[in-house]
Amino acid sequence: MRKASNQEKIKMKEYYEKHKEKIKDNANKYYWINKEKCNDRNRENYIWNRFARIIKQRKYYQEHRGEILIKMSKFAKQNRDIMNKRSQNHKEKYPEKVKARKTAFLKIKIPENQICEICKINKATDRDHRDYSEFLKVQFVCHQCNCKLERLPICQ
Repeated sequence: MRKASNQEKIKMKEYYEKHKEKIKDNANKYYWINKEKCNDRNRENYIWNRFARIIKQRKYYQEHRGEILIKMSKFAKQNRDIMNKRSQNHKEKYPEKVKARKTAFLKIKIPENQICEICKINKATDRDHRDYSEFLKVQFVCHQCNCKLERLPICQ
């Protein structure tokens, strides 16, 4: 499919302006005749665009991580009241997570030279709860594995 030239684009725009009502009526008729087909196509496009959007956002974050973290820390320093409110909301919404994480942080130290229990390559830097009702049952994992685990539906 070739790109339209500027002259063609101008002509198409003029045509659309002249026949706007007719074009909209035809599109509306087509939709009601082929409603199921249009809805299926919209659903597919939404799902595909959602995945593409997520991939694009992650790529952007990886490329601009330093800048983003600096902006976030500036925002947090300048807006302590907002950050305190977010923290309070999180504590109210997930009391079992907060209690489990705090208990594990205070009672379980990550052993020195502990290797990640998942990838068995990197040094363990985080504690991971598979079940928040068992406060002291944790896995020692590296940061990368912990991020991957958090994206799994089991954790949410």
